[in-house]
Amino acid sequence: MKGKGIDTKSIQETGWLKLDNAAKLFPAIMSGELTAVFRITAFLKKPVKFSAIKEAVEITSKRFPYFSVSLGSGLFWHYLEYNHQFPRIQTEEKIPCTAFAAGRKDEPLYRILVKENRISVEFFHILTDGGGAFEYLKSLLYAYFRLTGNRITSTEGIITPGNIINEEEMEDGYQRFFKRRIPPPGKLTWAWHLPFRLNEKPRLKVTRAEIALDKLLEIARRHNVTITEYIVSVYLHSLQMIYLEEKEKVKKQRRGVLRIEVPVNLRKKFPSKTMRNFSLFVLPEIDLRLGVYTFEEILKIVNYQLQTGADVKQIGRFLSQNVGHEKSPIIRFLPLFIKSMAISAVYRRLGSNQCSGILTNLGCVKLPKEMEDLIDSFEVVPTPPNTHVKICAGMVTFRNHMRLDFCNISRSTSFEMHFLKHLTESGIPVKVLNNK
Repeated sequence: MKGKGIDTKSIQETGWLKLDNAAKLFPAIMSGELTAVFRITAFLKKPVKFSAIKEAVEITSKRFPYFSVSLGSGLFWHYLEYNHQFPRIQTEEKIPCTAFAAGRKDEPLYRILVKENRISVEFFHILTDGGGAFEYLKSLLYAYFRLTGNRITSTEGIITPGNIINEEEMEDGYQRFFKRRIPPPGKLTWAWHLPFRLNEKPRLKVTRAEIALDKLLEIARRHNVTITEYIVSVYLHSLQMIYLEEKEKVKKQRRGVLRIEVPVNLRKKFPSKTMRNFSLFVLPEIDLRLGVYTFEEILKIVNYQLQTGADVKQIGRFLSQNVGHEKSPIIRFLPLFIKSMAISAVYRRLGSNQCSGILTNLGCVKLPKEMEDLIDSFEVVPTPPNTHVKICAGMVTFRNHMRLDFCNISRSTSFEMHFLKHLTESGIPVKVLNNK
């Protein structure tokens, strides 16, 4: 099957795939700390049976062949090479989102982690984003529940092993919806960063919280905003609190713009079934050079900026800018090692300086009721932040709770404390969870 306007051949036929536009960044910037790996976890109501999950992984991974790849290097570009291997199944590691040995040819760039009642998938961002990874996890859970004797009569919203692979799943959505001669977005000023000292290696620590969804939704509706807009506003307000605390110590702050990077799933904006990366960012901000903002003022600003920033026409400007750079004849024919150095330099100068924080939202999980009844909750641990940003967060809602995970590579927990305190003082029940 082929989607309209798509020029792509099956990976089983060609043996390789080009990297999508977003994926081309990661080989140049990845390191032992900047891993570009994220985790999505399902907490089941019963302990995981290893024999069943092993069989479920084999069944599911055959349905997603474009994930069974390793990273190859050509003269001008990296590429993904089909390796016919199933992902590794291993015990959940204490430190999440550790780096893949990207140069290895004998295993895919994603893994399955199992511990007690938890099934997790960790993906190298070069393969896909949260939207694509979650489709894989849903399919894996479906296969696992069937193998453990559960009757699942509805498959709505699930890619099952029997589904025919659509060529559109392997497309580069950025290339498909790229338009020429669209004016680029405006240049961004550099953002303020949290001043905290870094942890000793391994730096990453994760704080997990469970938030009552009904009360959160009630408060958000009272302010006429969405849950995402409310949480982004709390994020900015918490950053502002720390900024003001630091201003008492250091009278002259070099930067005053607080800006949050919020990924947008472009599959909801454009008609694509791609399972590869297909997201861009909206960048809500407040400028403290203009003065201090009340929380209500931040809510109004974020509401406006998220809605206008996520408009298809506005997103098209970022999409066309990113793909346009890739299509430049000068860049296309530069040797790979020069491209990698240039991409790394641009990321260090711009990418790591343009935002104060990152908030990933997988949204509300909807599954057939027979599957929902077997699951307690989900969580997302986003890609560990770089040494400028220091802290990022991931959120996902399921039934009547939202899980919020903070990834922190600094020595301070001040940001998390400000954030969760704001929620509780607003009347929203919060439970900080143990790391087990």
